[in-house]
Amino acid sequence: MKMNRLAAVVLLSALLLSLVGCLAEKRIGAEHYDKSYYINKYGGDLDSNLSVFPDGLEAGRIVRFESSLGEGLFDTDGYILLEYRCDAQQLTAEEQRLEQISFTIRNTDGQTFTNRVLYDETSYRYPAYITNDGFDSTYEYALIDREGGRIVCVYAAYVLPDGFRYKDCLKNDLSAYKKNSLKAFTVYNHSFDGGQSWTEFDDAIN
Repeated sequence: MKMNRLAAVVLLSALLLSLVGCLAEKRIGAEHYDKSYYINKYGGDLDSNLSVFPDGLEAGRIVRFESSLGEGLFDTDGYILLEYRCDAQQLTAEEQRLEQISFTIRNTDGQTFTNRVLYDETSYRYPAYITNDGFDSTYEYALIDREGGRIVCVYAAYVLPDGFRYKDCLKNDLSAYKKNSLKAFTVYNHSFDGGQSWTEFDDAIN
């Protein structure tokens, strides 16, 4: 009887852990910035390839880097935040890189659709290049502080504004986080059937 009760407790604990996810992995400091690490570890759960984040960056330019990600049963939630300095030439180069972000989505019937990064001057405190604006409860964007000579890249999933540590990086209108996520903008997905199904940027089409 005691063994059955113990087994039930263990099973229930495992189920709860799978539903709420494991403890978040936190990484802080310039030495931990490695874009490929997050793509390799969290893979498709990100619904992104973190395209607004630079592939490589000198540690001396990084003002702030922090991430907190937890893997749940179906998705990864949390955030990645990178703030880095840019001189005038570097800022121009980074904006040119961001402007060129696009993904061509292809379905099994051979149909294609190309999504391009969204430039938005009003939704955030600074002008933003946006690759995901809430689709599937995920946000990804780069904030351009031209006067301050810096860029802040943010990836965030399942944002709860009241509990988000870096509120100055959130949307000006916090009620926007309550909107229907499958109607939101993203460069990483496209629906060829009016929203009944979605094809992702990295879906393998033979």
